[in-house]
Amino acid sequence: MKYLLSLMLTLLSTLLFAQSDITPQVTAALKKGDAAALSSFMMPGVELNISGQDNHYSIEDAQKVLTTFFKNHPVTGFVVKHQGTSKLDDQYRIGDLSTSKGSFRVTFFMKKSGASLLIRQLKIELSE
Repeated sequence: MKYLLSLMLTLLSTLLFAQSDITPQVTAALKKGDAAALSSFMMPGVELNISGQDNHYSIEDAQKVLTTFFKNHPVTGFVVKHQGTSKLDDQYRIGDLSTSKGSFRVTFFMKKSGASLLIRQLKIELSE
């Protein structure tokens, strides 16, 4: 009986953690260059850094900036290369964004908000 209860609790905690991780949805949005889908996973005030241009935006303004970026750099793929937890207890993912105009390193930091994670910072930097 204890084994069954332990197994059920482990499965439940795994399901709850999996629901809070937005990495698969963010990855899919980046692969498509879908600014609207990407912005749906952002905090109300998000820091956006694209090629050195750093600013805080509302979700709507961040979506406009990303739409312009994706229009000027059509996406051909995205792969997460590294993930972890920062000293501030934020989750982060680092990946390679392939576009028709070159490759970019993408880093996004996610902070717990309620039961899920939301993007608090997104960096898109030209790969060297």
